[in-house]
Amino acid sequence: MTRPATTPLGVGDAAPEFPLSISHGDARETLSALRGEAILLVLASPHWDPACEELPALYPGHSAGAAAPRVVEEHRLEVARLFGVEDATALFVIDEHGVIRWRYVAGVDSIPQSSVPARDAEPADGAHAFPASMSRRDFVQSALTAAALLAATTLTPRQARADTGASQVEPGTIAGAARITLNVNGRSLPLDVEPRVTLLDALRDRAGLTGTKKGCDHGQCGACTVHVDGRRVLACMTLAVMLPPSAKITTIEGLAQGDALHPMQQAFITHDGFQCGYCTSGQIMSATAMVNEPWGKGDDDVREAMSGNICRCGAYPGIVAAVQSVRGATKEAAR
Repeated sequence: MTRPATTPLGVGDAAPEFPLSISHGDARETLSALRGEAILLVLASPHWDPACEELPALYPGHSAGAAAPRVVEEHRLEVARLFGVEDATALFVIDEHGVIRWRYVAGVDSIPQSSVPARDAEPADGAHAFPASMSRRDFVQSALTAAALLAATTLTPRQARADTGASQVEPGTIAGAARITLNVNGRSLPLDVEPRVTLLDALRDRAGLTGTKKGCDHGQCGACTVHVDGRRVLACMTLAVMLPPSAKITTIEGLAQGDALHPMQQAFITHDGFQCGYCTSGQIMSATAMVNEPWGKGDDDVREAMSGNICRCGAYPGIVAAVQSVRGATKEAAR
């Protein structure tokens, strides 16, 4: 049976009303009964236990003695559907006026949605393939981002903009920052970055795409390799503000199609082309681009083409074998 596609509620939308699972005496609270305080709503997939009891201590204001935002956890499918979420773990920060100010939906949002209406960045129809779980690391990262937002922002009725259903956070919260838009893995990501911020730091620290690794930070090891318009680029040597919105950036997170690995990713597994794995994402990104470049057929040609990517573990024989297997398969498919 095919599950109908759903669209999660976005930033600026009013949170729907529903009875909470928490009961006080004989009275059951509703979401509207909690107006006047910020809420972190956790819609937890039944396939994963996010250990919500640990979350309040993660908020910066909690350790300073301030009241921690209330954490509300819901496992009920009917509640998740009210927010347009099914079979996925999702986080919504709801302000004291009942307006959604921040959201993270596993499998939909590559980064938390907070500065623009989330529907402006929704993927195309058919792209909502929600996984049944998300990692604890991703969840904690998301919770910490929500904490920073709540700690740094005091919302007022005027800012909530509930009457228009729109939410705008003014750019310039970072001194000297510029508003840019990056097209990463097919999604448009608006970011506020200083002119000196590299593409590598923008991807890792601002967009939460940590698959791209920082090795030397001097353009010498290749661990930060990504694709820009199909060509391999060292992200640590590229300034984020230099890239126009039309530039199509692909990171290691964008190679696989759902659960189906890219042929080069599978080849690295099959031929044991890695050991510690730190350089592997850069190696794979470089290899997927070089197979479309005019290099010779031999192993020495592969070594020369891949010489900008260093493997300190010395897994070069497996790397060469993986690249050659994909090149051979590509040639066979072209016949």
